[in-house]
Amino acid sequence: MFTGIVTDIGEIVALRPIAQGQLHRLRIACSYDRAGIADGASIACNGVCLTVVGSGGDSTRTWFEVDAAAETLRLTTARHWTVGTRLNLERALKIGDELGGHIVAGHADGRPAGRHAGRA
Repeated sequence: MFTGIVTDIGEIVALRPIAQGQLHRLRIACSYDRAGIADGASIACNGVCLTVVGSGGDSTRTWFEVDAAAETLRLTTARHWTVGTRLNLERALKIGDELGGHIVAGHADGRPAGRHAGRA
């Protein structure tokens, strides 16, 4: 779960399409402490919950990698992200964290049905 409060601004430094465009591996540079990014952690990127599949760092910045799956690419703005795109980042809540914003899920698992004109 997330609060919706941005804790860092990341930047896509590498993007590699995998599986005929149905999956994108993204490398995102950030200022988070490398030691605090575990494989399997959830990080919201522009509000989209993505799972860390790897992390590391160089002399200037920490980076983490995530996979944007077909459903994520279909339903979110992630399909438009390119190298150089800056992303609002938020770490998932941990037990005991302050709930200073509001609780949001961030998972892309379909679109809710909208109301149609003329229907109640």
